[in-house]
Amino acid sequence: MTLTSPHPISSRMDSARLGLLYFVALSASLGTAVSAIGRLLLYLAALVYLVGLARGRGRATGTGLPPAMSWAVLLALAYMALSVLWSAVGPVEALWSWSRHARILTILILLCLIANLAEARAVLRVFVWGQLFVVLSAWMLVLKLPVPWATGAWQGSFAVYSSYLEQGISQAVLVALLWFQRDHVFGPRGRWLALGLAVATAVLTIGLMPGRSGHMVLLGVLTLALFHELPRRLRWAVLLAPMLGVVLMFQLPTTFRERMTQVGSEVAMHRQGSAQETSSGARLEYWRASLQAITEQPLLGHGAGSWNQAYRRLKGPQVSSLYDTASDPHQLFLLWAVEGGLLGLALLCAVLATLWRYGSRLVATDGHALQAMVLALVISGLFNSMIYGIGMGDFFCIGLGILAALGRDSAGIVERHQR
Repeated sequence: MTLTSPHPISSRMDSARLGLLYFVALSASLGTAVSAIGRLLLYLAALVYLVGLARGRGRATGTGLPPAMSWAVLLALAYMALSVLWSAVGPVEALWSWSRHARILTILILLCLIANLAEARAVLRVFVWGQLFVVLSAWMLVLKLPVPWATGAWQGSFAVYSSYLEQGISQAVLVALLWFQRDHVFGPRGRWLALGLAVATAVLTIGLMPGRSGHMVLLGVLTLALFHELPRRLRWAVLLAPMLGVVLMFQLPTTFRERMTQVGSEVAMHRQGSAQETSSGARLEYWRASLQAITEQPLLGHGAGSWNQAYRRLKGPQVSSLYDTASDPHQLFLLWAVEGGLLGLALLCAVLATLWRYGSRLVATDGHALQAMVLALVISGLFNSMIYGIGMGDFFCIGLGILAALGRDSAGIVERHQR
């Protein structure tokens, strides 16, 4: 067998591709402007990749894409693009909204550009290290140390680049990644470092950060971690974990207790007809109007970009001047149901289901990490329009794409009966 050195152009292209992947993985942690640049470069790289394949000058970077996942993503995007034709808003606004839904294409692009398991692990490390940089910066803010790069610090609550809401969610995801990938983030000898950082991140998230969505996501991923650690015959007991966790955190002087108590107060004020604007009250109004809009066009929806128009029409003169410019209902599934109807909602659920199912085919720790991120997206999507917004949309789509790429080698896939 004759060994030949790689073509110099191919080597340079591979180096550029890996450099781009590292930047994209890092960009998800560094604020909306940097993540937008990362996404733009990623899309340009995908275009170059496809043109190269079409001309026969490129080469596939890995095995074929997972068929079910690919079809689910492409059908969801194609359908939402088709909904532009009957959208209640103009074509430009509708297409702009569709482009925000289309962030899920990032998942498939990363699967195309990451060649193998080794590359996927390296890119995942950069993704995790970027999040750890944010966490360590937040702890510096807690200790009142100077953090000149903390562009989001003006919002308070130890925010570094994004809002405390977004940072709390990403930190909860980081806890899951550090737990499930503890043997890979810093190598086998660094597992205790990974576990220690997971604890520090969890304490920061639920003890000091006020983001209620982050609190709920953390409870969810910790429950999933416990589920996988328990023997099969005891896994039913994991149903008690969220309730016990809530009871425990209400007994401790954490921001969780303060913020959950605040939710109760805000909901009570809203039900009593208070004119004071609160985040919980606004969400209830968004959700009520969204359900009304769904009943008007249940199957096909009002079209991409139509949520705000439907909301203002249904609220009429009662619409709040503070929230009348909102572009989404702060609920991912209601957003897709209003704009894409129940058909659009079903396609979104199909994307999430195929990602979850794909995770069940991966080696245990890799698959559990992927499923933890899917679970985090579902939980946070109940209170926010994840994917649709820049920042967290990029964070989830980049993270899901990298984690799915852990199955790029056939060695990374296992049959159910072997687990």
